[in-house]
Amino acid sequence: MKFPADLTPVIDNDLCIGCGACVAADPSIDLVLHPEKLLFEPSHPGNELAARVCPAIAVDYAGLQARRFPGAQSGPFGVVQSVALAQSGDFDRNLHASSGGIIKELLVDFLEQDEVDGVIALGHVKGLEFEPRLITVPQQVDELPGSIYHNLPKHRVLDILREKQGKYVLVAIPCELEGIFTYIYTVEPHLAERVYSTVGLLCGWQYSHHSLKAICEFKGIDYESITDISYRGGGPVGKLQITTATGSKRVNRRVDFDYQVAFDRHFNTPRCHLCVNHANFLADIVVGDAWLPSTVMTRTGISLVISRTAEADAMLRRLAEAERIVLTDVSTAEIEESQTRRVAFGDFSYAYADFLREMGRFVPDLVGPNKDEHRPVSRSELELFDRELHIKLKLQREGRYRYLRRRKATKEMGRFLKRYLRWFAVRILRIKSLTGKRRELDRSQLAGFR
Repeated sequence: MKFPADLTPVIDNDLCIGCGACVAADPSIDLVLHPEKLLFEPSHPGNELAARVCPAIAVDYAGLQARRFPGAQSGPFGVVQSVALAQSGDFDRNLHASSGGIIKELLVDFLEQDEVDGVIALGHVKGLEFEPRLITVPQQVDELPGSIYHNLPKHRVLDILREKQGKYVLVAIPCELEGIFTYIYTVEPHLAERVYSTVGLLCGWQYSHHSLKAICEFKGIDYESITDISYRGGGPVGKLQITTATGSKRVNRRVDFDYQVAFDRHFNTPRCHLCVNHANFLADIVVGDAWLPSTVMTRTGISLVISRTAEADAMLRRLAEAERIVLTDVSTAEIEESQTRRVAFGDFSYAYADFLREMGRFVPDLVGPNKDEHRPVSRSELELFDRELHIKLKLQREGRYRYLRRRKATKEMGRFLKRYLRWFAVRILRIKSLTGKRRELDRSQLAGFR
């Protein structure tokens, strides 16, 4: 493709995801939190090299996969060696993580290997500030926070790789790896040798800081005095916990109406609506919640794990033999069922990108290995979403969160209830199995899970 001269289209269309590739390409750029958008974005448009490495401009999935997994066959789920359900054998680690505790088990094992010099993962700085940090001993793993949902700058990953000699494991969301590897292979290919392995998350979208301001307003929390935040923990769904100097507030993520308003999809960072890579095509091992009818009643949490290399698969088997994890093999059908096909194959994202192009608006060039599997989305759905997105972004930036709550309770209540009933029918009543659309996992496969 022909690249733009700078990052102007990214800034003008609020498409930055904070990966930091542009900062490495053009050191004059900082990532700053916009006071109205409450999104991190480049301080200025920078140069053409910054645009060439930006995943909000374009991502060459085929080229990146060929470099990451040379000789491997890529299908609609990317390169797949195996798919499994897994859970940490450490009950406390599992419960704290809410989604199986597998990432921390993997990181401990990596750090016990002589050839690994460290893990680069998100660490807590203060308040709502988190940034990539380097950890070098297994004892530091449980000090890492769980998944962080709000938009953050992540340029520190490339800083560490450039500053340190050695071999490192990266923990990252999909768009972060897109930016990191695009920068590496475009500008500093020698840095690829410093990446020993990658552990990726199955991504459930990022949110602007308006989500946090909204939930704080609804729950009477002083946003400016937040000292820490945890989005998960205590069970398979987990609770949002916001801590201030005066105490903590826990919010149920499944049933709390205020949470459903503040973490509505219209609070996502705008590029999330165009993302076709929720399955993290560039990570060696991908881990996320197994949102399956057969796992919905678990006491703690179960992870869906995709191994994209033989080495990753062998590592999981070794951990299972050592009883550090519980593991059962499943198929790519569980990826689709857990993530829904609209997410796994980018149904809405590809359709919305085409819609925006028709409107003459800038759209990132994102064509993943799942493109041939995506299904059409109705024009009316696209028009409604786009119209409501502009309305809600305006209301967010005006700080009218309570109006958004009233809107959800009135005008949008029908759609909200319909979505909840659909979830209940599929996950709890297992309606797909009853109608013959899907075979559930045999109970024997989950016998060892808590």
